[in-house]
Amino acid sequence: MVAVLVILIVAIAAFVLLSYNSLTKEKNRIELAEVELKKYEESGTAEDIDNAKKYLAAVLRDYNTKVERFPTSLVAELFNFPKMHTEEFDEGL
Repeated sequence: MVAVLVILIVAIAAFVLLSYNSLTKEKNRIELAEVELKKYEESGTAEDIDNAKKYLAAVLRDYNTKVERFPTSLVAELFNFPKMHTEEFDEGL
């Protein structure tokens, strides 16, 4: 009985750790995509800017899906990973 409880606790801890790590990686991808977009807005072609906006929208969509989808949503709520939007990209999401 105790062994089952220990295994259950370890499994839950592993799930929380993996989910937290995944959400953190997604937030980092968003930050990098925003930096890339700013770089292209300063000195890039219209096509580069458009591609950077599409990439940022895709990264935001992936992150928001993880934040909203069960069971990762439990970890997102526990560690305060909010759903993220940018006015520019809300129309495409």
